[in-house]
Amino acid sequence: MAKKSSTKDKKAPSKRTTRTKSSRTASPLGKKIERKSTARKKSYALDLRIHSPASLGYLGIDGIDTAPAMVRLAKVKGLDVIAVTDFHSGGFIDRVAEAAEGSQLTVLPGVSLRCSLEHCDEVILIAIFPEQYRAADVGRFLEDINVPKDQIGNEHYTVKTPLSTILSVIDSHSGFAIPSRMDKTPHRLNALIELVEKYGFRTFDLAYGDTEEFFRQNWPEERFNLYSFSNASALAQVGNRHAQVQLAAPSFQHIKDMAGRAGIAREG
Repeated sequence: MAKKSSTKDKKAPSKRTTRTKSSRTASPLGKKIERKSTARKKSYALDLRIHSPASLGYLGIDGIDTAPAMVRLAKVKGLDVIAVTDFHSGGFIDRVAEAAEGSQLTVLPGVSLRCSLEHCDEVILIAIFPEQYRAADVGRFLEDINVPKDQIGNEHYTVKTPLSTILSVIDSHSGFAIPSRMDKTPHRLNALIELVEKYGFRTFDLAYGDTEEFFRQNWPEERFNLYSFSNASALAQVGNRHAQVQLAAPSFQHIKDMAGRAGIAREG
């Protein structure tokens, strides 16, 4: 269950309906799309947005080996799956994956991307790839979307490649994408409408719990996966926000099947 956050300083978007503050009895983050399945599902704890020293500005601790410490902390906090998603970098993935070997913790390789639409240059995507991907594979993906090497790890860099092309390249690498914190500002929230209606996203990592009301007002007939991940930029933040998700197994493919965009064919 993700924590609710205050929205006192937020303004309603100019497009679509005006959001109203939801009550504490509103349905929590982590609601799942209902799908028929013959496999018996269990609840797994996921934190799919975690940064590491590969992101510029990461708050490291002197004398602490971050990778094994991250794995230990994830297990202490009861997490089943984590994704290492540094900004425009896959440089720390191998170390975390190696630290998790022999444990029951699933480590997914990923990357955070700052992209743009016509009226918003703050579209944040989490791109997540199959378990066997390593730093070199993510590096090739970043080359494919033309991220300059001197911008590796820089959260302020905006990828110049069009969003539609980025999504196609993610698909070609067998990955999937989740928009992240698109409700953090009114500017981003307006872009969220296009992400739903043009690009088919139905899974989101949200900053604020009461954004559920925005989804209900704008798309009352649609079902969404609304989660909140930690966006950890320090060890102590790992797992502070996570989602409890019903899955047949805590694997990349099962999460991808759950998080796929509307109209995008699912594998398996």
